[in-house]
Amino acid sequence: MFKKENLYRWLLALGYLAIFLPFIYSIFYSMPANDDFAWAIEWWSKNRVVEMFHRIAWNYTNSFGNSGIFAIAIQVLFNPLYLFDNAGHSFGICMIFVNTIIMVGVLWATRTVFKYLFKIEKAVVLDVITFLVALLVTTSYYYSDVYNWWSGTPGYSGMMMMCVITVAAMLRYQDDVTSNEKYVAMIILGMITCTSMMYCVAIGSMYVTLSFIMGFKNGESIKRKILPLVLYIISGILMAIAPGNYTRMSNENSAGNSLFNAIIVTAYRIYFRLKLTLQTKPWAVAIFAIIFVLGLYIGSKRKLNIFKVLFGYICIFISAFSGLLLYVYGSAKTIDAEFTPRVYYVEDYMIFIGSAVAVFALGAWFKQTLKLQMKASVMAAVACLCIVAGGVLSLKGGAYMQIIQYDIYQKSALIKESWYFWDDILNEVIAAEDGAEVVIDRENVDWCQYSYYVSLDEIPRETLTEDAKYGNCNQCASKYYGVDSIIVNLY
Repeated sequence: MFKKENLYRWLLALGYLAIFLPFIYSIFYSMPANDDFAWAIEWWSKNRVVEMFHRIAWNYTNSFGNSGIFAIAIQVLFNPLYLFDNAGHSFGICMIFVNTIIMVGVLWATRTVFKYLFKIEKAVVLDVITFLVALLVTTSYYYSDVYNWWSGTPGYSGMMMMCVITVAAMLRYQDDVTSNEKYVAMIILGMITCTSMMYCVAIGSMYVTLSFIMGFKNGESIKRKILPLVLYIISGILMAIAPGNYTRMSNENSAGNSLFNAIIVTAYRIYFRLKLTLQTKPWAVAIFAIIFVLGLYIGSKRKLNIFKVLFGYICIFISAFSGLLLYVYGSAKTIDAEFTPRVYYVEDYMIFIGSAVAVFALGAWFKQTLKLQMKASVMAAVACLCIVAGGVLSLKGGAYMQIIQYDIYQKSALIKESWYFWDDILNEVIAAEDGAEVVIDRENVDWCQYSYYVSLDEIPRETLTEDAKYGNCNQCASKYYGVDSIIVNLY
């Protein structure tokens, strides 16, 4: 039987469908690219577990990076190209499945953060806030290489899920510091997350904020408080000192990059991203305004200290800064250099989710401090006003055309065409004789931000030797398909 009180759940379900169906469409047309071929080759063994340990050891000493050992393990064990050999749309179907798990994990963890941080008991409030956060992180920007496999999914979105889940685990433990199960879970989750250097500062700073500042007088012994932080730091240090980091930087001619310049570039990019969002994404500003109004209306059963809220928000920006800085410094990026979308994913998600928590906290703090009692009708009216204002500003000047879901719909034919274009190229490679030198000439399709292309190019490269354990996309694809070389000329 349909219950009137569950009407909002049906409305939210329709909202989620509107948000994610376009993503499902674009991800369905995903294709293997770059290191997907490298991780699908049996370099050491036909046993994937054995291959995984060899790959971790080799990367750690020869070519490491931000993703970390846990992400490498996932990359090798569950590579869709290795599992299904790119049969039909198997790659895209796998990516839909994996990204669904990740998004559910991120949103569940975000819901848990709001529940325990502000002591919110009403499910309807948590459901609405979670939906608003889902809108924030999906409507403004698209991260094509994150929705692909190789390093994007395990190393970036997968570890983002682990990061938010770890923060949720910290809050669940702070709610019951006598629970050894929650204590151990918090430690294990945090140590796994800290194997990705992009999230080390986030985990450490959030733990300090929640345990040492907000939970300073929670009855824990100092030794029990310090142990998780020490283990997080050890996990992060083991990734930072990996010889493969320095070998990779040397190979990419970025070993002599100035840290000072990297800091300047990182600060500028974060400032520019924030400015871009505020100036061109009015719907995002409207969503933040609605979350603030909800904070004024709902409040918090936890006594809030504005200085602690501010400290936590500063930690969010420091975390986003550190995640981006590693990429900028490691790749010697300049102010005007091209940045891969996946690194913005780390920054955007941290700032979007962190800002949602902060503006709700600010509204709740005002309610506590000024003893505000807002009527539901007033809250609804103000929220509707925010929606109308956001809608009008989005329509003005055509800003609404930048909403990701709308743009995917507009580019749907090109997304499909791009997949068939590259699938035809791969089929030509597959049809070639063993040991052939494959040269393919094609008139290129238009570029589309919703397609992450296979990345085969026109540059001749040497065939990988028997001793090689890694190579360029052309080289690894050649080895995977059993041909001598691949050259793709696009004009």
